[in-house]
Amino acid sequence: MSDFKPRLKIVSMAVLVAMAGITACNDDSSDKTATTVKDDNYYKSLAESMVAQMTTSEKLDIASGPGMGGTPINLENNVSGVAGYINGVKNDKLDIPAIKLADGPAGLRISGTRDGDSGTYYATAWPIGSLLASTWDTTLIEQVGKAVGEEIKEYGVDILLAPGMNIQRNPLNGRNFEYYSEDPLVTGRIGAAMVNGVESNGVGTTIKHYFGNNSETNRNSINSIGEPRTFREIYLRGFQIAVDEAQPWAVMTSYNKANGTYVNQRRDTVTSILRDEWGFSGLVMSDWFAGNVRNDASSAAAQLNAGNDLIEPGGQKDNLQASMDSGDLTEAQLNENVVHILTQVQKSPSYNHYVFSNNPDLNAHAVLARTAATEGMVLLRNESALPIAAASQKVASFGVNQIATYKGGTGSGDVNAAYTVSIAQGLANKFTVNTDLETYYSEFYEANKVYHAGQFGAAGYYTCAEASVTDNQALTDLITASALSEDVAVINIGRQAGEGADRASTEGDYLLSANEAALIEKVAAAFHAQDKKVVVVLNVNGVIDTNSWKNEVDGILLAYMGGQDTGNAIADVLSGDVNPSGKLAQTFPASYNDVPSSATFPGVDTDGDGKPNDIYYNEGIYVGYRYFSSFDKAVSYPFGYGLSYTDFSYANAAVTDNTLDAKGAAGSITLTATITNSGSVAGKEAAQVYISAPEVKLKKPTIELKAFAKTSELSAGSAEKLTFTIPAKILASFDPSSNAWIVEPGTYKAYVSPSSDVSDVAPVTFTVAKEIRVSGTTAGALALPDGVDAASFTTVSE
Repeated sequence: MSDFKPRLKIVSMAVLVAMAGITACNDDSSDKTATTVKDDNYYKSLAESMVAQMTTSEKLDIASGPGMGGTPINLENNVSGVAGYINGVKNDKLDIPAIKLADGPAGLRISGTRDGDSGTYYATAWPIGSLLASTWDTTLIEQVGKAVGEEIKEYGVDILLAPGMNIQRNPLNGRNFEYYSEDPLVTGRIGAAMVNGVESNGVGTTIKHYFGNNSETNRNSINSIGEPRTFREIYLRGFQIAVDEAQPWAVMTSYNKANGTYVNQRRDTVTSILRDEWGFSGLVMSDWFAGNVRNDASSAAAQLNAGNDLIEPGGQKDNLQASMDSGDLTEAQLNENVVHILTQVQKSPSYNHYVFSNNPDLNAHAVLARTAATEGMVLLRNESALPIAAASQKVASFGVNQIATYKGGTGSGDVNAAYTVSIAQGLANKFTVNTDLETYYSEFYEANKVYHAGQFGAAGYYTCAEASVTDNQALTDLITASALSEDVAVINIGRQAGEGADRASTEGDYLLSANEAALIEKVAAAFHAQDKKVVVVLNVNGVIDTNSWKNEVDGILLAYMGGQDTGNAIADVLSGDVNPSGKLAQTFPASYNDVPSSATFPGVDTDGDGKPNDIYYNEGIYVGYRYFSSFDKAVSYPFGYGLSYTDFSYANAAVTDNTLDAKGAAGSITLTATITNSGSVAGKEAAQVYISAPEVKLKKPTIELKAFAKTSELSAGSAEKLTFTIPAKILASFDPSSNAWIVEPGTYKAYVSPSSDVSDVAPVTFTVAKEIRVSGTTAGALALPDGVDAASFTTVSE
């Protein structure tokens, strides 16, 4: 069993706790009854009694959703636009309402309209996951989660199908915008904060997609092939941290196979690791139509036998019954699955007949969404170009993206928001802008926009390629005139992507299009000739090339997709009303070809059908900055990097406590450092702790992030002492030879640093006297497929 102990959500505080219904007396022998602790053990006990009163047919209804378009059993107060349901039960003994599940990586996704209802039901479009993670602020993310949870509850939904917590292994994953980071610690801590915030409202979350879903091409059957250590240290680690720190109601298994078997059919992954090692007490559900349920009747039973409790969207009852008749699925296994489901169902608003208002505080949430967006935007470059003084400087805004602004990605990550503030609108709200340019781009957009039908139930959307400046006298004249009349140029570059498809390393996607590159060149030449600055704003879904053009401009703001107030949030940062404090949660490489997975993404076609079947995790544990730092590869911008309008100095880094030798697996290392605002304006700083560990039995990346913290807003000249605690379980590495997480003996270097570039940071050291066995794991779990040897696909090693 792992020493990652789940933190159970307590609904009410206990004076004395044992099992539900046990009472205790005070010292004065009064008859006061202790408050029942309504934790998962309490609900599990009740769920077991419910299951004992159910027929097999009713239990099968619970374990399989009603099917796409099917009518849920015992549904009360349906909500239009939800993604699916958990069936209820209605008989003379039990009255269990159906539970409603809704998408929501960037906010609650429900329909804006309802049959027979003249009202409109908007939800807040929050900043995308990559931007939220770039805040490095778990307190803020928990506040965002709390607001999201209020919308879930007040709109009558029970469980959110979010957050997405897959690792951004490769920049071209089309769904990276939903995810947090290339690093599992950032992923786990930000994910846990979101879960805790949402679930503070008495509604559930579903961390997803567990695991190895790091590409979208042929996602329903792609086979992710990697070593057990690779999966455990990188791709499972964030989920493990979230379970430890937040204990979400649900986990969603991924579409893909892992080492030859669908994840939702792997008992070692779904039961041995998730439940037995980590102590997860929630329900496990499939992604929609995951596995091979559409063409193999036995797939449904294989999922339940693995510990995947709930099959979504369902419609598999007959197949499950056939498996029971044949003995491939037992009543005992079915009972276990249904108990897991009903343990969580009892916490839900629907089960408790909560009367929802349909009136969450969207105005307050809009303010918070705008704040979160500004806190996560990353200032990549600033050669005395920013901030732009709103009161005195006039802005020339270029690029069609100022009109075709993206609040978020497509697919299940879309949100039906009341509005989206474009970049053009945001700039006009803050600055004096060149209206001739805005008119030009508005007309160009209307004449050239391309509609894309929505997928997976999401609304359609528009894109528009950048206007050419070649043989375009009207735009050329506007550039020339604005360089004379305006004080600064802002060039807007946009990228859209979403669920179901990956990006390409080509022009117009990872690379600038020819028109975008020409626009930057011509605007920069015109404005620099007048000794004026040029700033680029990146309204993008993920990493794009910056190395080939960054030196042509004076400032770069990575805005990602900031939700419904994207335009206003960008203007807040450009004007200096908000001092940027976001830092990269993913590396910006110098070239896509430098990414260690570039040669293997999105997989290889082994059967000649034109689709990749296998994707080899050729770089092992050397993902993102772990690779670039270990192999001394230059990058465009390093992981953890971000500028501010002020300066910060780091001092007095020290190890203040080391209990690793004394307490072993329960021990930790504590460091402190003083961060001083040595500049002239107030600001915040996200400090990071990277560890360089000794190599005794195991090779390790040169540095690994093991802690981070963000200061409060520091006024000029003020300082804050930050404390970082790294428990043994976070310090540990996975040793395949002993099936254990271990902390190796020797001298460790700790760098308290503003980014993963620790070249100018003096480390502090601590020692571990002997190997610490933090926790054992399941022998043989996640073994490579028969006939596959790691040496046959590993291309990155030390």
